Amino acid sequence: MSEISVSERRLSAALDRIDQLLEAGPSRAPGAVPDDSQLQSRLDEVLAENARLKARIAAQDNDATPADAGQERMASAVEQAARLAAANDDLASANRALIEAASGEGDMIEAASVALEAEIEALRAARAAEIAQLGDIMGELERLLAEGGDAGQAVGEDQDGGS
Repeated sequence: MSEISVSERRLSAALDRIDQLLEAGPSRAPGAVPDDSQLQSRLDEVLAENARLKARIAAQDNDATPADAGQERMASAVEQAARLAAANDDLASANRALIEAASGEGDMIEAASVALEAEIEALRAARAAEIAQLGDIMGELERLLAEGGDAGQAVGEDQDGGS
């Protein structure tokens, strides 16, 4: 987001300079009186910069911002934590029922079945949390590799241009 703000400030400053030049007119411009070709070339430069900044802002708007990605990861982590907590509660409850059944206060087969189901759900929740973490790691690695590839490509272009 800060790159967008910087781009907007630069764009605003460029437009302010254009307004000042237009208001001052050729007779009030500092230094030599610029001719139409100089004004036109400066205007073309400013318009090109404006178009470049607009394209950059549009590209950044289309990309998911790191804050959005962070919020998505946070929501996923909260969901996984809730699932793990629920699975652990179920597992603890099933273990209590199993202990009661072992002491002769309940049906041992039913308690064992419930305990096994709770344990399986706890394992599934733990596995889902691990998969989500691995997905985050893979996404970050892919981003870093893409940045490294862009940097390597730019270095290769610099070397080609210099020969």
